[in-house]
Amino acid sequence: MNETTICNKCGREFMLDKQRFSSIREGDFVVQYFSCPACGERYHVFTSDKEMRELVGRRTAVQAQIRMGHAKKFNRKTLRKYEQELERIKRKQEKMMPTLKATGEKILHGEGGGQNA
Repeated sequence: MNETTICNKCGREFMLDKQRFSSIREGDFVVQYFSCPACGERYHVFTSDKEMRELVGRRTAVQAQIRMGHAKKFNRKTLRKYEQELERIKRKQEKMMPTLKATGEKILHGEGGGQNA
């Protein structure tokens, strides 16, 4: 990863590496974020609940099936079935994202409590 970013709060430039990332778990929600090393400002990356985590797992499995299908020359009808399932999963995730992000922001910025994971 090792990309750089500039903090919106203090203006410091810093590297985005693994040690900057963390998560907070509150109930069924897991909020992933990174922090500025200078001022501690937290930046939301991803929020998941049980359903989203299941969708992520299903999406990963379907993507693996598609890759295997191409490698093993599955018939087009079978590949299309996998591709349609992948699109259904993506649409469901996209529909869930705004609500999960809003919940994650509230948790991340202290409006919902939360415990460090």
